[in-house]
Amino acid sequence: MVSYKISVKTGDKKGAGTDANVYVILHGKGTKTSEQNLDTFFKNDFERGSIDTYSVDSDINIPEVQRIELWRDNNGLLSNWYLDWIEVTNVETGITSIFPAMKWIKEDNHYFFKHIDTCLPQDDPFKDMRMLELQTIQKDYQLQVKVPGLPAQVRVFLFSYSILDITVEPV
Repeated sequence: MVSYKISVKTGDKKGAGTDANVYVILHGKGTKTSEQNLDTFFKNDFERGSIDTYSVDSDINIPEVQRIELWRDNNGLLSNWYLDWIEVTNVETGITSIFPAMKWIKEDNHYFFKHIDTCLPQDDPFKDMRMLELQTIQKDYQLQVKVPGLPAQVRVFLFSYSILDITVEPV
């Protein structure tokens, strides 16, 4: 049995915290752990600006975690979540991997993050995920001309509140 220390930093943005269940799978060279629910009973996890630390045990030993798969459900009153970063340490080897995210995590979407996740768009190993994110951004941020002859303005469509089933738009 191998232990992993997983630290999760929720962003410091308005509405960044979540009451949803968050799940993670750790990936190494040719192997992966089973699905792990990150939760501390009787603690309000994933609050705005907080760092939550979890101890996860697995039968699979991944000396150096190379990528993670992460998702959340729609549980709880406020389920929107802005993830800043995740840090995973294999307690046995002492090797730490950092996974920057800096994005809103939508419900039931699986996100993949590589260790120190930086690359050119053409080299992105998760092209489908990137394309879906770009399509969402194009839908959420649209140019519109309010006065002909003047520069266009960006119209922003904010996220939906799934409990109320409404979309908030600017005035």
